[in-house]
Amino acid sequence: MLDIPVSSRIIIISVFAAYTILLLVYGIITRNSVNSNKIDFLSKFYTGGRVSGKLMTAMMVSAGVAGAGVFMGVPGFTYKFGAIWMVCCFWSMTSNFMVLGLIGKRIGIIARRTNATTFIELFSNRYNNSKTFRLVSSLVILFFLGAFGVSTLTGGGRIFQVLTGQDYRIGLAIFTALVIIAALIGGIKGVATAMIIQGIVMTISVLLLFILGVRSTGLSYTATIGEVLEKYPQWFSPVGGLTPDSENFGPAMLKSIGTVFSFAVLWGLTTFTMPHVSMSALTYKDTKTLHDSIKIGTIVFAIWMLGLNGLCFVVKYHFGGMLGGEGQPTPDLAIPMLAIKAMPAWAAGLVLAGVCSAVQSSVGGMIIALSGTIIKDLVPLQKVFIFNPENTEKHIKTFNTICTILVALIIFIFACNPPTLLASLITYATGGMTVAFFATVLLGLYWKRANEYGACAGMISGIILYILIDILTKKGIIPNPFGLNPVVIATLVSTVLMIIVSLATPKSPYRVISTWFGKEE
Repeated sequence: MLDIPVSSRIIIISVFAAYTILLLVYGIITRNSVNSNKIDFLSKFYTGGRVSGKLMTAMMVSAGVAGAGVFMGVPGFTYKFGAIWMVCCFWSMTSNFMVLGLIGKRIGIIARRTNATTFIELFSNRYNNSKTFRLVSSLVILFFLGAFGVSTLTGGGRIFQVLTGQDYRIGLAIFTALVIIAALIGGIKGVATAMIIQGIVMTISVLLLFILGVRSTGLSYTATIGEVLEKYPQWFSPVGGLTPDSENFGPAMLKSIGTVFSFAVLWGLTTFTMPHVSMSALTYKDTKTLHDSIKIGTIVFAIWMLGLNGLCFVVKYHFGGMLGGEGQPTPDLAIPMLAIKAMPAWAAGLVLAGVCSAVQSSVGGMIIALSGTIIKDLVPLQKVFIFNPENTEKHIKTFNTICTILVALIIFIFACNPPTLLASLITYATGGMTVAFFATVLLGLYWKRANEYGACAGMISGIILYILIDILTKKGIIPNPFGLNPVVIATLVSTVLMIIVSLATPKSPYRVISTWFGKEE
């Protein structure tokens, strides 16, 4: 860990604490809008009343996709495995379009028709309220989105570790408490409203960090890249430093192309399969808001991606091969450590506060999505209620609070022993959600013939195949010559199977078709 002077650490922590307190106060103010309508608390808590503006909607998607991955996980992977990972993660800049542009309008319209407040509740309506669909999709979200939440919460804990110099688990506990408070204070609207402030601060922080980070080398940006190229030429090679005349060059190049293609699918083209991100389509106010959100979100996300990935050259210049070595910090801490090294204490505090708050909002959205899955989807399915949903508003709020806290604590327990690199867990988690929901969402929205039988067959077969391919390739039992992530094959097979089963089974009822494919209001 960096040896930070006590005076600088005090300044950094003070700036961070002040920023965090201001956001919590802002969240308390936001809570009033959630409590203002006691007729439908859960709808307010999970959709914010469907009145989100363009900044709020854009930041919900951007921060939901970014999480700890963009700020820590991907730079850590790039530092460890090479510059090719920059190419892989740039596909994330399509996120706002893939969520709001591809499915946002239709989901917004149908969510209002059906009064759906969660991802599963919406698509359960599309698939004829199938209990099997509801159960399988709920379990997928709890497992894979929960794993994504673990990686994101881990990122917050590691930032606290850098800030305080204390044990990782202490920082993780503090961060978890802040996330619970923020999520309970204002629900999805409180989290999303805070995202506006955090998105603006994060954007300014990335620009400031990029400028000061480049200056910290004492060289021009291009000269810094030249120095890194001279010292670590293999770091720039997509084929591990092999020369074109090597007999393994061709297969290695194909594998690299396959890797880039896989992550174009995983981190870009299928972003809409992440329930906590797609929930933003349940909250926007109108079509103009939707269109403006796509533009704003794309610009903001591009600044984050270009700025943070552009700093990977600077990180490599400063830290060389140190990070990840025995007794050294994990590569995931590369960007936070650069902020402390390259910036004045007050600026480093602001940057880390911005990053940590963005991560907090991201994991807060995940926890709300997970608790919603339990309250609105799993519990009604099993007909087991701790509190009767027709009971008083107080009982519903109590049940909601208990679920939210329990979900956060379970994620905290798993995050106490995190993976070495966050991006590895993020990849696995997003892959599971992609396999389960790619065909389910797209075909459900745009193909009338899709039905509950096909959706269930596609999800179950896809998840089984995804897990099997992942295990067998990692153990070397089956080869993977093209470097494709298991998600690509599993998604393709599950999509084909969903189409076949849907065509071989009865059509969806007219009631469903008229709701989902009737004239737009």
